[in-house]
Amino acid sequence: MLILLAKCIGLLVAVFGLGIFASSKFAQKVFNFLKEGKRVYWAGVVRSFVGLTLLLASPHSALPVSAIAVGMILLLSGIVVFACDLEKLKSFLGHYSEMPYLVIRILGLVAASVGILVFSII
Repeated sequence: MLILLAKCIGLLVAVFGLGIFASSKFAQKVFNFLKEGKRVYWAGVVRSFVGLTLLLASPHSALPVSAIAVGMILLLSGIVVFACDLEKLKSFLGHYSEMPYLVIRILGLVAASVGILVFSII
């Protein structure tokens, strides 16, 4: 069950990254959504959940060390969201939303690559 959940998460991350790559307007909508109120904390919850899922599924994966490494990175990045000041996180998101569209598209490809990596190592 955890393997299936982890593979679904990998596919969702890949699709999300490809969505950002395909449409810069989609990326702007995501940035604007996360900048409102305390919604940025949802990103921390999602990252922590994905990291924890990968850590729990790692013993059953094809490459357990890789699954543990990616899971730890995602779990720690989710925890960092809660450790940082809300205004700093919003300014960080504002900085990324003002980057050139080419850079945002490349970041979308990076996210898609991480999703494909998660799908393939589990």
